[in-house]
Amino acid sequence: MAVNVFIWVWLLWQINPTGEPIFLHYNILFGVDYIGEWWRVLFLPIFGFLILLINFLLGWVMFNRDKLLSYLLNAGALLCQLFLLVAACLLVFLNV
Repeated sequence: MAVNVFIWVWLLWQINPTGEPIFLHYNILFGVDYIGEWWRVLFLPIFGFLILLINFLLGWVMFNRDKLLSYLLNAGALLCQLFLLVAACLLVFLNV
């Protein structure tokens, strides 16, 4: 959860609301291939929160049946958050 909160805070602190389009995706083969409004960078932490919520709920339901599966769901959610943190860092460095 702390990683997701850090992504929210860091993106809102680094990406300033502006009327100009910003870079949203970079591909090593083609360069920047997706440009859009500044608020679209917030899709990253939103999807991260949804992953956390779904994995937490599934892990909570499955905890009494299979504790290992519950732990794996929570570890998977943490791994997804770390990948989203890397993606957020790349977005910030691409636009700043």
